[in-house]
Amino acid sequence: MPSAAGKAEKAARPRRPRGSINPSDIVAGAFDFFRGVPAEQWSIPQLAAHLDVGVTSIYWYFRTKRELIAAMTEAALSSFHERMPPLHGDDGEQQLKNFFLDFHRLLAGDDLACDLIVRQIGVPDGTSTASWPRAQELLAALGRAGVPEPLAQHALFTLTVYTQGFLLMERKGAAPGDPSTEVEFGITTILRGLRPLLAPAEDRGVA
Repeated sequence: MPSAAGKAEKAARPRRPRGSINPSDIVAGAFDFFRGVPAEQWSIPQLAAHLDVGVTSIYWYFRTKRELIAAMTEAALSSFHERMPPLHGDDGEQQLKNFFLDFHRLLAGDDLACDLIVRQIGVPDGTSTASWPRAQELLAALGRAGVPEPLAQHALFTLTVYTQGFLLMERKGAAPGDPSTEVEFGITTILRGLRPLLAPAEDRGVA
C-alpha cells in the first residue's frame, strides 16, 4: 500500500479534472494498484487517490466496487482468452490435456487474474463456454473426432472443475509437491478415466 510520504506527495499535486479519466483508465489503474491486495481490502477511495481523481469520477462509471470488479474480471478474461495458445496435440485426449495445462500455466503465473477469473466466474456452463473461443475450438475438434457434444461438454466441465480447484489450492499454499507436476498428474488421471467416453463412436460400440 502507498507510504505516508507517497500520500503526502499525491496530496500536494493537483487532481485531474473530472472527465479526464475513462473506464479503461480506471480498470488499468485498478490492476496496477490492487495487484497483490486481497479484493476484500479494496476500496474506491484508495483507488481514486492513486489515480489523482475525485471519488465521484470513479463512481460516475462504476457505482459500486462490485461493478469495478466485474469490469476487471471481463478485462482479465479477455486477456486470458487472447493468451491461450492454439490447440495442439495428436488427438482429442492430448488436446484436452494440453489445453488445461496451458489454462493452469497462464493463471498460476498471474495471481490477480487467477482470483478474478477462478473465484468470480467459477465453472463455465454451456452458455459461458460460448464466449470462450479456445474452448469452443476444443469442443469442435472433439466433435470432429466423433465425440458427441454432451460427452465433450462433460469432459470440459470435469477438467475445468479440477484445474480451477487446483489453482485455488495453490493460491492458499495447499497444493502438494511441485504444482506443475501435480496438476499434470491429475489431468492425466482424469483423462484416463474419461477415455472410454472420448473414444470414437465405433470403439464405444455405438452404431
